[in-house]
Amino acid sequence: MLGMLKGLEDTFAGLAFAEAGEREEAMRMANVKDCGASVSDIYAAAAFAEAGCLDEARELIGCKPKRLAPPPQACGFLESVGLSGVRVAYGLAEA
Repeated sequence: MLGMLKGLEDTFAGLAFAEAGEREEAMRMANVKDCGASVSDIYAAAAFAEAGCLDEARELIGCKPKRLAPPPQACGFLESVGLSGVRVAYGLAEA
């Protein structure tokens, strides 16, 4: 919880510097890195992400694609029900 409060505090401190025109100091205080993507790239990436095309969205903003593979033992079942790539936990309960 303290980490989240510290993050909010840093962000608002950076906001004050951004409003004063101190871009570099604001980004340093808020721990934000310049991604180099244009505004149109960011909007296009948001559209791709909303459509479920996460790899294309990440590519537009310069992020490396990340793939989360399901555990090998659950792969066949998850693929057969259309849930490949979704993490699922199994458990047993006595009736």
